[in-house]
Amino acid sequence: MAAANGPIAMREALTLTSLGIAPQFITFTHVTMESDRYICVRETSPQGNSLVMIDMAMPSQPLRKPLTVDSALMNPSTRILAIKAKIPGTTQDHLQIFNIEAHTKIKAHQMPEQVVFWKWITPKLLGLVTQASVYHWSIEGDSKPIKMFDRTANLANNQIINYRCDPSEKWLLLIGNAPGAPERPQLVKGNMQLFSVDQQRTEALEAHAASFATFKASNAETITSKLQIIELGAQPGKPGFLNKKNGIFFPPDFQDDFPVAIQISQKYGHVYVITKLGLLFVYDLETARGVYIYRISPDPIILTAESSTTGGFYAINRRGQVLHATVNNATAVRIFPTQS
Repeated sequence: MAAANGPIAMREALTLTSLGIAPQFITFTHVTMESDRYICVRETSPQGNSLVMIDMAMPSQPLRKPLTVDSALMNPSTRILAIKAKIPGTTQDHLQIFNIEAHTKIKAHQMPEQVVFWKWITPKLLGLVTQASVYHWSIEGDSKPIKMFDRTANLANNQIINYRCDPSEKWLLLIGNAPGAPERPQLVKGNMQLFSVDQQRTEALEAHAASFATFKASNAETITSKLQIIELGAQPGKPGFLNKKNGIFFPPDFQDDFPVAIQISQKYGHVYVITKLGLLFVYDLETARGVYIYRISPDPIILTAESSTTGGFYAINRRGQVLHATVNNATAVRIFPTQS
């Protein structure tokens, strides 16, 4: 798959099934991709369970270990593995962090309640989401998880699909999906909770996907979704960034589609909006102007991750394709705004 003549260059970086991974394990609950460096896949069967760790620098040499876990996350930048397993007969989870290269356990903790979602939010910090609250757990020292905030009512009975923080770790964002209306069950409802660490204040939002970005502004069909670019932490009395918004126009055959991820390209100043049904919308970060739309996959998208070195992103679809998208410099100059 490629879009060599368009402003976005697409290529298939890997197919998970080519590594012997069965299609039934290529799901949101079995596959994790915390960055463009590693992919983890949990395999379960009556014959035994295993964990497959794929290093994207050498994807043809996956590391497969017999291991029974409920979730596994490779660190975004180092060969450190976090695993989670439910303690039999309880609603508690046992969390462990290992250094794979040194074959040593870094630390462990028994959570008194079930962790329904977790994620590396920095290379040294795990975000842990329970039914009631959100915690941060550092891999350094012997510290235990620290509660950051309680979940708001708008996320009750939601499937938590993402948790993010800004580079300063002062703004925290929890993202969930709720069932859609009976007449359009495929169009799930997106809910978010934005929390300010400094202000200890939370805000409930309605949206499917979001990301944080830091940049210097140069100057201060049926629409079913909107892209909004909002400044956080503006200083009173000082010139600020004017919040921008734009409609997301879905083609007629995609009226029940919705965004599942937003990735920011600091390199190009772009916002990539990726939808469940494989559409890619590209916007200019400063103006929120839509500049390109392309279908990157005929199969549903289950995960995405930033490609920090290329200014693009990776996406895994339900077929098991690991797709890489980035700007095609040979043709993008005709469409994308010039970057300084």
